[in-house]
Amino acid sequence: MRSPLDALVTEKALHLISGSGNADLADHLGLTDQVETSGQIKNVCAKVATELAEEIDSIVNLLGISKRRFLEAAMIEAVQKAKGILDAEGVWEWLDENKSGHGWCRGEAGEI
Repeated sequence: MRSPLDALVTEKALHLISGSGNADLADHLGLTDQVETSGQIKNVCAKVATELAEEIDSIVNLLGISKRRFLEAAMIEAVQKAKGILDAEGVWEWLDENKSGHGWCRGEAGEI
């Protein structure tokens, strides 16, 4: 368990680097529809198990963040990890050699 000072400093440090507030405010005010029509964001839908959906709802409510922000962070992490694995396993080189990229974009393992 963190000491009170560690908890306070960690909270403030993470708040600074996460840029929290602006994205949640836009969600709360319903501004994401305006951003979506501008082409800056796109809807991604997936049906998931009821238990998982309920767990996600519970976590975002506890943390006081939007579901969109939580799932976007999870998807960014998943894409970064997948690209890292593809890079480590030589998939990009294999695609380059076989000229069968199928529209895949290598990018960097840490970028989105």
